[in-house]
Amino acid sequence: MFDVDSARLTHVGRVEPDPKWAIESHVHTVWEFIYFVRGTGLIDFPSTTIRAQQYHLVVYPPGLSHAEFSDPTDPEETIFLVVDAQGTAPVGAQLRLPDTRGDMGWLCTHLYCEVQAHGVTELAQAYTKAFLLLVERAWDSGGEVKHDVIDVALQYIHANYARYLTLDDLAHAALASRTHISHRFKEKLGISPMRYIQQVRLENAKRFLSTSDMPVGEIAAQTGFTDALYFSRIFKETTGHTPTDFRNRNHNAG
Repeated sequence: MFDVDSARLTHVGRVEPDPKWAIESHVHTVWEFIYFVRGTGLIDFPSTTIRAQQYHLVVYPPGLSHAEFSDPTDPEETIFLVVDAQGTAPVGAQLRLPDTRGDMGWLCTHLYCEVQAHGVTELAQAYTKAFLLLVERAWDSGGEVKHDVIDVALQYIHANYARYLTLDDLAHAALASRTHISHRFKEKLGISPMRYIQQVRLENAKRFLSTSDMPVGEIAAQTGFTDALYFSRIFKETTGHTPTDFRNRNHNAG
């Protein structure tokens, strides 16, 4: 746990929604806390990958390597706190915690506003200590994110978008019925599961077009489109450009 009395906030900031936002693997000598105001992000740790969404707090202890990527179809908006504090996380502690009552979000928002307006004041430090106590309480209570079937289905899609996917596959992965999966997708994301899969495939195709010289047909195959002509048609309908035009425009812009 933390030595709360000696803990000091060193930085607070905000990441605005950006489909291309990413930070490569790195480590800190201090604690970092990422509060998800809205949207979705993927966090790579050495031993696992987790998905964080609205009202989740992700904890990066000192020395733990991590990378973070915004979901291009649901870009994350986060507030991050950097805290110099002595202490260690309990054995088996969750690094993704739920903000079940909104207390963590309230403190993160007020911390950010206080520092933006007045700098790292005594009030900001008091907020920081209260925030650390809430994290400790969450660890003491064994708090962890309770997954909706939609979370499991989304993780499955992002891990398997390059292969042929059906609604039955999602239902099997989430241990839910096809009807329930479809209902939860439309309720939470406003679109059908198959439409979401198509969006994920197209966003990854854009990434390949922007960062590689792979032929368009190969990109189509690697992003789950079995027909290159269909891929090109859907890509143009969605973006207004053919894959080749998109690549040329992206390179020219860069």
